[in-house]
Amino acid sequence: MKRVIPCIVITLAMIYAGIFLPVAGVLGLMLCPLPLAVLGCLEGQKKMSIAELMIEGTLFIAVSPSMAVYFLLGSAPLAGFLFMMSRNEFKEIRKFSPAESFLMCLGGSIVFKIILIAAFWIFTGKNVFMPDIQQANLMLFQLYKNQPDLYETARSVLATLPYLMPAMLVIYASFETFINYSLCNRFMRKFFPTSKNYPPELPEFKLWKFPVSILFASIFALIVGYFFDTDTWFQGAIFIMNLQIAISALMFVQGLSVAFWIMDGFKFRRGTKIFVCFILGIPFFWPWLIVIGMCELALNLKNRIKFKA
Repeated sequence: MKRVIPCIVITLAMIYAGIFLPVAGVLGLMLCPLPLAVLGCLEGQKKMSIAELMIEGTLFIAVSPSMAVYFLLGSAPLAGFLFMMSRNEFKEIRKFSPAESFLMCLGGSIVFKIILIAAFWIFTGKNVFMPDIQQANLMLFQLYKNQPDLYETARSVLATLPYLMPAMLVIYASFETFINYSLCNRFMRKFFPTSKNYPPELPEFKLWKFPVSILFASIFALIVGYFFDTDTWFQGAIFIMNLQIAISALMFVQGLSVAFWIMDGFKFRRGTKIFVCFILGIPFFWPWLIVIGMCELALNLKNRIKFKA
């Protein structure tokens, strides 16, 4: 039990941070599957299940039943999939490539989050991943009561959020899965090098390359949006918006990968890389990264451009 108790304490601390620190605590909620996944890699399924049951019981009693359900369906499944991808006794799992293992974890996370949303919607009538619209409108009014134009713009954006839930769910689950997957692999390799139970290592970020089919999906979204009247075809407009947001996020990541590849090719120093990353974090450059990502998928820039040794 010497590893079970620390796992429980760290996980609960992360969840409490997510509850009482709404902004910074989001990272705690996002990373709370990690201790459970590491425990599974080290100790196996039995102790991992014991830790999960104790976490569930503590949340049910000390916080709320809804928080216990949130962890059961929103966080713990990702830890379970990371555990399955890491255990060498699963012969079928060992045949998966790193990308396939990551996609298995991502797919499982999305499916269980959809089940979580459905469960909360059935029993409470609310979307667990969306803010309360009335409270959000009140907050916006207090912030922009002297700027009516900004208030109306913000209110219209807020009104569209429920319709963009599919794209936002996929983006959130992808980010959450990537962080937990990568940290689980690095933690196990650094602190437990003799263990062979950890998720397969993903390739370096600079070498990432998404399928060309994503580019075709982007072109499809543009064509459908151009030839069909999305002002009257409401369901089609929602579908196109979600598709474009999800694809833009993928293109952004692909463009960022190209940027890291270029920095590595020119042998930028660490300080310069940090400065460039800070610059690329400015929203002005985001559309350009999306364009670069599209060019990489269309022209295969990384194979066409060669750097001097």
